[in-house]
Amino acid sequence: MGNLYVKPYLDSSVFLGWVKNPPEVVNGINRQDVGRHVISLAENGKYDIYTSTFTLAEVHKLRAGPVTDNEQNDLLLKYFEHSFIQLIEVDRLIGEHANRLCRQFNIYPPDAVHMACAIRAGCDVLLAWDGRFSKASYSGLRIEEPDILGQQPLPLPSEELLEP
Repeated sequence: MGNLYVKPYLDSSVFLGWVKNPPEVVNGINRQDVGRHVISLAENGKYDIYTSTFTLAEVHKLRAGPVTDNEQNDLLLKYFEHSFIQLIEVDRLIGEHANRLCRQFNIYPPDAVHMACAIRAGCDVLLAWDGRFSKASYSGLRIEEPDILGQQPLPLPSEELLEP
């Protein structure tokens, strides 16, 4: 970790960490804060976010997590319509590449689909809160947990400052 993101690919776990309420804190890291930071940089034009069309289904529920409630689910699906989010189509070539990645790295098929999509898009980093990816590596693609890099996000103003 420590390198700035140029062309990040976000696994569904990053989007879920961003909307999870109450926020999930793992090893002292508030995933909602980190997700908010990574996504806000894209909103502010620092980079585009890449993810697969498969993510649209996965944000409903990860294997080990709870189902998103209807409001969170609808907000996430609508959020994917922003122009700074580039969706990578899952097609036959992605499926075949993912199959090879499964065999090569002994990773789960959904993880391999994300990896194949990140490779197709030419991403520099695949961000995921998913330890299973630690088995895989691919030339030119870092696989790591998201982090707050570069400029720190500004704290939200206190309630008193928002009052007229």
